[in-house]
Amino acid sequence: MKKLYRARHFLAGAIAMALALCLIPQARAALTSRTIEVLQGVDIYVDGVKMVPTDANGKQVETFVYNGTTYVPLRAVSQYLDKSVSWDGENQRAYIGEKPGEKQYLLDVCPPYQVHGYETPSSFEMAGKTYTNGFTLHWNDGMALFNLDGKYETLEFDLGFVNGTDNSSATVTFYLDGTVSQVIKVEPETLPQHVVIPLNHAQQLKITLDDWYPEMGFANAVLG
Repeated sequence: MKKLYRARHFLAGAIAMALALCLIPQARAALTSRTIEVLQGVDIYVDGVKMVPTDANGKQVETFVYNGTTYVPLRAVSQYLDKSVSWDGENQRAYIGEKPGEKQYLLDVCPPYQVHGYETPSSFEMAGKTYTNGFTLHWNDGMALFNLDGKYETLEFDLGFVNGTDNSSATVTFYLDGTVSQVIKVEPETLPQHVVIPLNHAQQLKITLDDWYPEMGFANAVLG
């Protein structure tokens, strides 16, 4: 690898693209510029495929090595992770994927005020995959009752059988203000499915599990 030395002044945009340089010691700290010597021309491979990093306009950008560490543009990394990337200039922060507080998780903004056969593990598995930000219902008459206060239009989540529980058929019923809104029948050995429930600014949401043995997971439950 050919060693090339050149001075580089990092402006705010460059720092956002190379977050790992640690030039942002804390939130709202002033951005700084630094002259450094780097090694250029390093190739990056992801699962055996060569990465071609580009900027927001599709123009190829460089990777480099500095003090024994390889640096890759943040946007290029996010693209290969299939995540969005954004820059908050006011707070001098770069984000990959969702921003803190961007999603309204059901259990964060309105946890249920009445439950039966209800649990909130930090994580649980469905079809061998780990899920978070949700809850489980089990046994007959498993139920969770939420006060939505008429604020929301939709609820979406991933629904499936929790690993290690009886995989018989299950019926999940959703009530809005006491009226059945949607009934989902989940058949044995069914993989988790993504569900969107229109809430139509209802005041109250009730979710019930109407079967004896299966334990159902409701993961990544987000209000919209």
